[in-house]
Amino acid sequence: MTERTTRITVTAGPDGTRARVTLSSGLLAPRLLNADVGCASVALVATSATLLAGDHVRVAVTVGAGVRLDLRDVAGTVAYDGRGAEALWDMTIRVDQGASLVWHGEPLVVSSGARVRRSLDAQVAEGGRLLLRDTVSLGRTGEAPGSLVCRTRMTYAGRPAYVEELTLDAESVGMPGMLAGHRVIDTVTVLGRRLDPLAAGGPAVLRLDQPGAIARDLVHDAHRSTAARAWHAWT
Repeated sequence: MTERTTRITVTAGPDGTRARVTLSSGLLAPRLLNADVGCASVALVATSATLLAGDHVRVAVTVGAGVRLDLRDVAGTVAYDGRGAEALWDMTIRVDQGASLVWHGEPLVVSSGARVRRSLDAQVAEGGRLLLRDTVSLGRTGEAPGSLVCRTRMTYAGRPAYVEELTLDAESVGMPGMLAGHRVIDTVTVLGRRLDPLAAGGPAVLRLDQPGAIARDLVHDAHRSTAARAWHAWT
């Protein structure tokens, strides 16, 4: 099993100096694109063919008080047929008081025969903000879906904000109460802001009990998703 942690830590520099950025590579390598006073931009690049059976991707992101981090994926990820074996993908996020993380994730494609377990644990301090886009495609065009278990836990100011567990496979794609024939789940999550759901402009929006909302669209083809409207409206 391949297992190393990709770490991204951004903290404020001394007055008038650019943010301090500390990076370490795992199966994903963070690349600094820009750093300025109070903000930084980082890209994530795969260091090898990913996602293979036995891989364990770990990503840990920390944004210090008063700093903004813009994080982006350079390309989507394909989970390949594992011949019965699993791949794991775990992400932890910490956004401190007055900090902001904007992460535009590219699609995770769970191809036929792949088995993936993925978790996200996000902790946002009071006054912090998180904006995240996450797209999952069950199968490539014209092929059967693989299987995916997604566990998400988000807190705001130490209080539960959003908890979800999704178990997705070929059966759930066809079930009326699940994906109803759709294979792409496109989700935009904002935490730390009260927003007008109508501003999302298309996808279904769930307002959270804590400051925040989730916009989600289910489609057969990713390019037909309306979640991008929520992303642009909320950025």
